[in-house]
Amino acid sequence: MANFPRFFSKQIGRFLSEERLFSAKTPVFHPFYHVVSNKPLPHILNYPYLNEKQFEQELDYFLKYFVPVSLSDLYSNIHSAQKTFHLSFDDGLRECADIIAPILLKKGIPATFFVNSGFVDNKELFHRYKASLILTEMQNNPDSEAQHFLNKNNLNCSNILQAGFSQRELLNEAAELLELDFNAFLKEKKPYLTTQQIEDLHRKGFSIGGHSHKHPEFWKISEKKQLKQIRKSMEWVNEKINPEIKAFAFPFTDDGVPSELVKRLKKDNICDITFGTAGVKYDNIDSHFQRYPAEQKGDFRENLKAEFMYFKLRKITGKATVKH
Repeated sequence: MANFPRFFSKQIGRFLSEERLFSAKTPVFHPFYHVVSNKPLPHILNYPYLNEKQFEQELDYFLKYFVPVSLSDLYSNIHSAQKTFHLSFDDGLRECADIIAPILLKKGIPATFFVNSGFVDNKELFHRYKASLILTEMQNNPDSEAQHFLNKNNLNCSNILQAGFSQRELLNEAAELLELDFNAFLKEKKPYLTTQQIEDLHRKGFSIGGHSHKHPEFWKISEKKQLKQIRKSMEWVNEKINPEIKAFAFPFTDDGVPSELVKRLKKDNICDITFGTAGVKYDNIDSHFQRYPAEQKGDFRENLKAEFMYFKLRKITGKATVKH
């Protein structure tokens, strides 16, 4: 998104009421999060997250203006005459079961949890979470051998949190130099949901979807590898959950994913419904929806009002629909 239109939207949005901004005809609202925690999580430095109190406040704000719908209702287009929202969570982190699900059940909010089949049961750690652990260690030891090693490979404290999937071996080597044991971290901290926890979430009425096998940047890999990541993820979901609605959320973004692939997922019965992360927008593929990243810096209400104002401006200029 261009900086000036976003800034302009934020300034206008300040002067408009929520009722006016949220009441106009807009797509179904799809806010998504990753985690909620009352304590710092050393493996998550790459995005901001809320504590329980903040999370409940945001949910109450959603409930004031939108009607929550399940994935099944969304797919069946139930409640289409109302202002609705469908909530989802990415990466399958353990706090989804420990903290998030109890809050959602208390408030009567359905949701979908998108999991990475390669990380379930704490088998492996997402490369950006590895980078977070490494960054913490390097900040405590700025003149470490690992720092010099990464510098030679164009990674440092200022850009390591943007490390890509293809750089994970570099991250593993840096961790060894720091005597940082990712397997020990997985075993001790258990940052991810277990298969049993995921099955329990499903029994409680939540939807479970795929989020790729190991969370690569799809725009950096071939279409063949994109499809392999999706298939592997959905095969796990189908085997363990056998969901009523087969859903997949593209990791990071759907930008760079060919429209033919998105359409093929529905045509070949791999997925019934898919999701991107372009914010409040329509999409030119009927079975594909765009989500709003709720974990942002700044004031939550101002950010959300700016997002809806930005949608209005894009609608006026004929750019409110993502065209693949």
